Amino acid sequence: MSLEPELPQIYTVSSLTREIRERLETHFPLVWVSGEVSNLRRPVSGHYYFTLKDAEAQLRVVLFKSNHQYLRHKPEEGAQILCRGRLTVYAARGDYQLIVDYLEPAGLGVLAQAFEALKTRLAAEGLFDAAHKQPLPFLPRRLALVTSPTGAVVRDFLRLLRRRFPQVEVLIYPVKVQGADAAGEIVQALQDLPQYSGVEVIVLARGGGSLEDLWPFNEEAVARALYHCPLPVVSAIGHEVDFTIADFVADVRAPTPSAAVELVVPDQAELARRVDRLAMSLWRGWRRHLEGERRHLSAVARRLPDLTRRLLELRLRLDDRAETLSRRFSRLRQTRRRNLDIARSRLLLVSPRRALSAWRQCLEQVAPRLGWSWRQALEARRRHLAYCDSHLKKLDPLAILARGYAVATKMPEGFVIREAISVPTGAEIQVRVAKGYMDCQVLKVKEKQ
Repeated sequence: MSLEPELPQIYTVSSLTREIRERLETHFPLVWVSGEVSNLRRPVSGHYYFTLKDAEAQLRVVLFKSNHQYLRHKPEEGAQILCRGRLTVYAARGDYQLIVDYLEPAGLGVLAQAFEALKTRLAAEGLFDAAHKQPLPFLPRRLALVTSPTGAVVRDFLRLLRRRFPQVEVLIYPVKVQGADAAGEIVQALQDLPQYSGVEVIVLARGGGSLEDLWPFNEEAVARALYHCPLPVVSAIGHEVDFTIADFVADVRAPTPSAAVELVVPDQAELARRVDRLAMSLWRGWRRHLEGERRHLSAVARRLPDLTRRLLELRLRLDDRAETLSRRFSRLRQTRRRNLDIARSRLLLVSPRRALSAWRQCLEQVAPRLGWSWRQALEARRRHLAYCDSHLKKLDPLAILARGYAVATKMPEGFVIREAISVPTGAEIQVRVAKGYMDCQVLKVKEKQ
């Protein structure tokens, strides 16, 4: 057994700093910190350097350019903020600091934390997995747009759709996209639309807004309705920098509602150009094939000089067949072009403008009847209210007292006296009349015979 004293471990400054950094980063992988911004600096590198402080302490903070360029809010001197990041140690100065990847004004923290908690839980359940994503149809005949009917999203969506492929039908399902009732209406829309005939894809759209404005799309009920929807769903919510839980669960995310049109519906003019390019490519391929065969036949003819006449016949036959094939191909190309024109004219016949006009006429006919029905129902409710008011006045106990009756209660218990024999002589009672009350004392009790 050695009796030599155990020597203490000796660190270098670098090794001690490195071990402190490793333990700090391991113990605090991701933290949320709130405080006041001070000593804000932004050098030419584009990074933000500032101090986050409160009444008793301060913390150095770094926000790199690659992170803050996608943030809605930027740090400002003296502002109260809530930020998320990881702790580390800057070895050159031996300071510990917070590397921030997200920040927002103080007060939004509860929503941000709820967003992250729900996102983590749903991701663990597999709602974001790519294996559950459904592919979009190449050219849907009918699509459903779930959004507010009064916003600019509807007008922009329909304008771009008419420019790209006007023959596609659009079913607009109006819902609230902001407020307490919005999530329930969105869930109902996702449950109803698969029952509509012909709908092949759903576009869930909304314009930009704050975290509170977009919160209905962060509700768990909406996420699960998206996950269980049998139709492919495109989320087009907010601007490109806005992300919601619906974006992660939906089959496809579009950065904007206008971009959703480009994802769902191809450009009709571009399709026509592609058909023309393919036809030309096919024609050139056949020409190259024929030229190759012709060259091959010529080479064989040169190797067989004794078969000149036979080769000449074969060459003439080949030219004849080439011309026949060329004519057939020209007819085939013309037939395909006519079929394309017929299909284009048929698509024009199923334009949604006729259906919209019919619905508009129906609405104009129904609106007066609805107003008349509402006025009738309101008048009936008023008559019922007047009846109830008069009936209540008849049952008002004060009205009975006004006719000369009184109510006696025994004091101090306060119960109503219904039998004279229940009150002893000398008891104190209170008599209530129509206007006021009297404190009395019982001198004599007589029971009604």
